[in-house]
Amino acid sequence: MKVTITTLLLVFSFLALTGCSKATEPQQADIAVFEQFLSENPISSVSPTVDIASIYQQGDPLFESVLYIQRNLWAEAKTQLEPMVKNQNPDAKFWLASITWGTGIKNNPMAKKLYMESAEQGNPYAALFFSPKNDICQMYYSSECSEEWVDKAQKLFVEKAKTGDVRAVYYSTVLKPDLTHEQYISAIINAAKSHYYYPLVEYSNNLRKAEDSNQEMKELAIELLNYARFNNFVPAIESLMKIEGKHKRMNGSIYKELMTQGISLGANYAWRGYRILSIEDDSLSEKEKYIAAKATELFNGDDFAISFTHPPKEKEALIVANNKAQEKADSVKRVIYIDGAHVPEG
Repeated sequence: MKVTITTLLLVFSFLALTGCSKATEPQQADIAVFEQFLSENPISSVSPTVDIASIYQQGDPLFESVLYIQRNLWAEAKTQLEPMVKNQNPDAKFWLASITWGTGIKNNPMAKKLYMESAEQGNPYAALFFSPKNDICQMYYSSECSEEWVDKAQKLFVEKAKTGDVRAVYYSTVLKPDLTHEQYISAIINAAKSHYYYPLVEYSNNLRKAEDSNQEMKELAIELLNYARFNNFVPAIESLMKIEGKHKRMNGSIYKELMTQGISLGANYAWRGYRILSIEDDSLSEKEKYIAAKATELFNGDDFAISFTHPPKEKEALIVANNKAQEKADSVKRVIYIDGAHVPEG
């Protein structure tokens, strides 16, 4: 069974990268800083364009592979990554390691080797995998976990930051051992201004869940999530969907709006909600339920709902239904929102 890589790498991006220190703990004074940011960058509805700082753009060698990973189509990603790994591409090694680790005891040494080689060749995320604050590293590769890897990652991020890499700018800052809270908040805001919204979303989720957060702080968290959501950032959409789901509002208008937006942008969580609600919707015909389930399978390989549907029996009708499902899957925008610090669970 695949171990949850999502949890592992999200820990990197928020806890291991920042050390979960006093510098990163939300403070009441943050409200005024973020409210000023929101007032200077107003947005109250979904932007008609998708303008996020993607790690790869269409045409980049790794675009298709990472898009497959984002959509949980790991077999397809592996097929594309392996030739690049043979050609010693350090980033391809990182991504292949990320979908190899946890898939079996025999594969763990292979993943470790790929991470090591990728880090030595200059991939900062691979170096950060061996942070001593990473519980998985301590559990399986304890002899390799070292602060030296964190130092190496920080230096690699500093070099990448010189090229204008917005992620590198952010992580080279928050990895500083003498990081202050003011620097941390500024790094989040500067990243958002450069259309890199992961730090903003992670801060918001942490703020919302913190035991000592008051109502005003929790309301700020929702405002910040909506800011990223209006800018078409999938993780913000998914966070807001989970909040609605937690409060049993899955049939409400807000949840459905979020789901529709998420489906169009390729949010796996939204597609999961779509296929669940579709097969439970008595107003839909059996054909419509099948199309929803089939479209989900075509999009990200999730075939769970297929067994609960009744596909058309007539050959021509089945072809038409499958074509509609394919059209639905193909309509999703081809934009990458994951990165080296955020690899989805397969």
